Amino acid sequence: MAVELGLRFLKVLVLFVILWTFLWVNKSYGCRRVEGQEMTPTFPQDKNVMLNPQARNPGDLDRGDAVAYAYEIGGRGVKNLVGRVIGLPGDRVRIVKGEVFVNNERLVENYVNSRNRSSEDYAGTLIPRDTLFVLGDNRNGAKLVDSRAFGPLSAWAVAGKVR
Repeated sequence: MAVELGLRFLKVLVLFVILWTFLWVNKSYGCRRVEGQEMTPTFPQDKNVMLNPQARNPGDLDRGDAVAYAYEIGGRGVKNLVGRVIGLPGDRVRIVKGEVFVNNERLVENYVNSRNRSSEDYAGTLIPRDTLFVLGDNRNGAKLVDSRAFGPLSAWAVAGKVR
């Protein structure tokens, strides 16, 4: 009886050590609640998303990656938003009748459906060093917040890449 109890304790201890080691080694995981509608339906509002907080600098990201970022909305507090990386440092981004052009080439965006596409224009802008140009997948709304509203996003505001 005592041997059986000892073996059970040892199994639980080994399982705990394995789980703790896995979490310690993979401490790059994080979680963030999406507060805006900018990425609906890809990431609905109030959904939790997993983050890789180590992938937050422009050199760690690719065009098309989704990133979580913090944005202060006019003194009403900080919102946790998610956006899609459209422009990287050195890129020139412009929008003509809802079509996005990066470095004068039309960007193919399979993640934006026709119902969520805006028909607005955005004058060309050159993306500075240590910033990103982010857009939501849902671009058809007056209160949506992305780089069209605040310009290129500074890397310090990025919480990480959404997994």
